[in-house]
Amino acid sequence: MHRRTILFCLDYYYPHVGGAEILFQHLAEGLVRHGYFVQVVTQLTRGSSPFENVNGVAVYRVKAGNSRYRFALLCLPLLLRLARDADLIHTTTFAAALPAWLAAKRQRKPLVLTVHEVWIGQWQRVTDASWLSNAAHEIMERMIYLVNYQNYVTVSQATARALQKIGVAADKITTIHNGVDYDFWNPEIYDGKRLRTQLQLQEQYIFFFSGRPGRSKGLPVLLQAMAKIVDDHPDIALVALLSHAPACQAGLRQARRLISDLNLEAYVHIIPSVPKEDLPNWVALADCVVVPSLSEGFGFAAAEACAMQKPVIVTDNASLPEVVSGNHLLIPPNDVPALAVALRQALQQDFQQTPPRQFHLADNLQNHLDLYARLLPS
Repeated sequence: MHRRTILFCLDYYYPHVGGAEILFQHLAEGLVRHGYFVQVVTQLTRGSSPFENVNGVAVYRVKAGNSRYRFALLCLPLLLRLARDADLIHTTTFAAALPAWLAAKRQRKPLVLTVHEVWIGQWQRVTDASWLSNAAHEIMERMIYLVNYQNYVTVSQATARALQKIGVAADKITTIHNGVDYDFWNPEIYDGKRLRTQLQLQEQYIFFFSGRPGRSKGLPVLLQAMAKIVDDHPDIALVALLSHAPACQAGLRQARRLISDLNLEAYVHIIPSVPKEDLPNWVALADCVVVPSLSEGFGFAAAEACAMQKPVIVTDNASLPEVVSGNHLLIPPNDVPALAVALRQALQQDFQQTPPRQFHLADNLQNHLDLYARLLPS
């Protein structure tokens, strides 16, 4: 019996850590367990090797100087060679989509595109980049959707609706929610007391934020909302786990300036990103997790906080209302007064409550298996 081969083309993959990277690692390794031969073409990152077998997945890494755009060009010769023997190519937004389409078209292979978010028409609103950079990204994103894919996988119904708005036919869209590892995000095995003691925050009510500094994740809005309530609630703190990656340095500087301008130095604790295995301990120290994003394709930070049974405050836009459950509050995006009110409600334990909502990795894998079965000849 022919062993099916799935070829992934991804901007990043293990050991690079991020929500999309974790998603595709679980998917690729799950496919291997189901008898598929899986290959991944991705970027070479610090500490990784040009080729490695990772839990049965053949991972090819292309040196591109940590630039996804150089990767899109430099990966093409390897991708064309591997695509000859692939049964299906699976790629994702952003830069990896175009070389994957070229390889699929040249080798006449079916192509699946996973879409995390649709930012067409929103780049200027949700990023801190220059007008010129946003315009260039807008053009590039539009180019991605000009070409044909056999199927578009969206990670939420919100992303599916956004795709349909730009003209993608509903019958070519399959919504497969991202999966959360509930064994890993198990509140019974983590304790935030050690970190509270380390930060000398044993008595404070701790709001927790994690992600990129800058506009898209809503950190400036959260800082301004904090400034509105600290005079009345001096026993609060914000622990902000922020990426210190080179691409985030400008946003980090802006955040530090805003903290200084708002006189929040005594209330905000900036922590550099931590290894994945340590992240649940940081969520565990929180009294409330705040996800004030302007846009989220799925919203891992919110779903993982809910898995840890933490109250959450999230913006009422994109996918976040779709993934949040338990004790939570929904607020309009980019609304400082509304977020300040929500922070006060959290201090009073005044939350909305809904039954737990879960997104299992096994469901994510099975839904992809079903999709591949539909697209590949029997």
